[in-house]
Amino acid sequence: MSKRSQPSTVTYRLAERDELGSIADLAAASFADYPFFTFVFRDAFSDESDYLKFIRSLLLMYFRAIARRNDCLVGVLDGSIVSVALMQNPTNKRPGLLNYIVSGGWRIPWRVGLKRVLDFRRISDDTDRDCFTRYPQAWYVELLAVQNNHRGQRLGSRMIQDCMIPYVRRKGGNAITLITNTEPNRRFYTSNGFTEFLSQPVERNGITVGNWSYYMDLDD
Repeated sequence: MSKRSQPSTVTYRLAERDELGSIADLAAASFADYPFFTFVFRDAFSDESDYLKFIRSLLLMYFRAIARRNDCLVGVLDGSIVSVALMQNPTNKRPGLLNYIVSGGWRIPWRVGLKRVLDFRRISDDTDRDCFTRYPQAWYVELLAVQNNHRGQRLGSRMIQDCMIPYVRRKGGNAITLITNTEPNRRFYTSNGFTEFLSQPVERNGITVGNWSYYMDLDD
């Protein structure tokens, strides 16, 4: 009987500029049903495929704007990107409106309306404000995603433990913060060493979505 093959090793590195399109595909599939997007944008589309295309274009704009100044890390398995983490370096400024516009943001209002875009910007600012005000020297996780067909393989946990934490330490950082909007993610981040420090739901048009802030001290 042949020996059982060993699982392939995930390798981690910085993303290349020409990979942002495929990274946006991965993230859009992973976050299609995420409350942060659905309760602002979903009812603007009657067709599911049109909604997914929009989320992909939104995330591509997001990656292009933030990756100009910050760190986009990927996990690669058998030659394919299976996980991604977009991290805000506290020594760099967050992108401003002009950065988003030149990264493709000028198209967004035409597709969903200016009010939704302004709502989304307000909600974005509200959800992560406490991470930046309470822990201004911490690295902030803008996004962490795993390819859908590789879920259940602990790739998200491995991304945190084997890539993100060592990377931040090598860069001289001593803390990481993030926010999440779902109960399963709360359990996930707690199990990976994060401490919840704030619960502050966000509301739009009478719909309320949970919003929880997390912190990890790398000096512990």
